[in-house]
Amino acid sequence: MTLKAFESAAMKLPTARRAKLAASLLASLDHAGAEEIDQAWAQEADRRLRSHRRSKARTIPAAVAIAMAREALR
Repeated sequence: MTLKAFESAAMKLPTARRAKLAASLLASLDHAGAEEIDQAWAQEADRRLRSHRRSKARTIPAAVAIAMAREALR
């Protein structure tokens, strides 16, 4: 079945069934992307930790970081 044929068949479904199909398709996208996102964040965390351990990362106290973030949001 081609994508066009699948889309045409889906559009003929009653509204409630189309909504369920759409939710299912969206959920499958969220799940697939979540693993990639988790892996990317883990790699970034490892990179930052290595940088910190080599004393190459500039660190600031959490209170200062929070204040800077709040100021940036104003």
